[in-house]
Amino acid sequence: MLLFFLKYYLAEFPGLRPLDSRLGFLTAFVAVSVAFWLFWPWGKHGEKPTVHRFSDPAVCLKILRNLPYGDSLGANRLSHEVSRATPNQRLVRAFQIDNGFTTTDKHYGRQFKNKAVKQLRHITSTDRGGWSQIATLAHDIASTYFRKFTSNKRAGLDLIVQVVTLKVVLAIFLGVDPAACTDGTALTIARMINLLWIQSKSETGSQSADFFLLKLLLQEIGLDWNDNKDSPLNILLPAYETLLRVVARCLVEVVFRPSADVQWLYILNEFRANPTPVTFSTIQPCKDNVTVEFLVNEALRLYPPTRRIYRHVHLEESQDPELLAVDIEQCHRLPHIWGEDSHRYWPARWLSEDESMRNAFMPFGGGDWICPASSGFGTMMIGVLVASFARIISADDWELQLRGEGPDDCSQSLDDETELDSDRHENTAWEIVKRNQ
Repeated sequence: MLLFFLKYYLAEFPGLRPLDSRLGFLTAFVAVSVAFWLFWPWGKHGEKPTVHRFSDPAVCLKILRNLPYGDSLGANRLSHEVSRATPNQRLVRAFQIDNGFTTTDKHYGRQFKNKAVKQLRHITSTDRGGWSQIATLAHDIASTYFRKFTSNKRAGLDLIVQVVTLKVVLAIFLGVDPAACTDGTALTIARMINLLWIQSKSETGSQSADFFLLKLLLQEIGLDWNDNKDSPLNILLPAYETLLRVVARCLVEVVFRPSADVQWLYILNEFRANPTPVTFSTIQPCKDNVTVEFLVNEALRLYPPTRRIYRHVHLEESQDPELLAVDIEQCHRLPHIWGEDSHRYWPARWLSEDESMRNAFMPFGGGDWICPASSGFGTMMIGVLVASFARIISADDWELQLRGEGPDDCSQSLDDETELDSDRHENTAWEIVKRNQ
């Protein structure tokens, strides 16, 4: 990175190239020093703390509520805001954001959450066309983008879902005209977000040149800001990240899984034509009385948007602070709650929903800082996007190949009924290959 910066600096200012002179040497030293200051991982602070992971639903909920849990040594000395925000500082360093998930300011945190709730109500208000308008927008964006692949023999399903989901989020949350954001720009923004997110998890994760590229791309589509609190990423990140992976995996489960019921596609299409909270949860003429709500809940159970939620605590009788991990994914797969087939996508299990399932189901977190999308917006939005994709991508026309990070890795099969890979990768390719007609 330093060498790249130096080469770029000298290429832009050719008069400073003669390094054999004192001025040239001083210039090179300044360039390297500036690059060193910009890209050194200042975000690294001491040893990485030991992570204590929990998967008991009752204990997990206490941790999320900042209450004494299990055999813990007293109450948490840290405020709820500090406990929540501290593990998220990696995202501040990577994305320069300042939102309700990263702030230690209680007043600003509440203000951010209330603003988000009002925005969700506004987005779905009948004055704006409600869910019908959102469904039409999602279907139009998906159809327009997918039409470009109809003449190809293969296409990247993961890339299609990334671009369409991002464009929909940009349009409904930030008012970006889909036509103003080219497919190439949308794909690069999506890739930069994923790359920066992965980088933020490393011990040396800090602000990098990738962030500045992301900011330039957002400025290109009309989103500009100077203060972290005004960054569009404050909204874009939680909205996009909440939807992306669960939409992609739900689509695979209902369209390409051999055990999928064809009637699931029927109720999705009926919902797409009339997307309301009533049609979302009303039993349709489908085998086992499965509804769209069941399809989405089962996807959220197996593939929660946030697999683990972290809290930084310093207990009264403990000398050192600790990092706790609420393992949402594990809570959603406990056999004694969800059954021996808990690793299988089977929406009909929600017909037997009981209190233990309700208590263990935390796809949007829990406690006072549960995600605003948990009010019903998140599940409806997932249903609308999956229905839009399922309308234009058919298993009769396309075969899915799940590939890992390696070029020859195609180890995951849809026939074994196990859950799909839910890890975040940089180069995972989910390809759809056109069947011979």
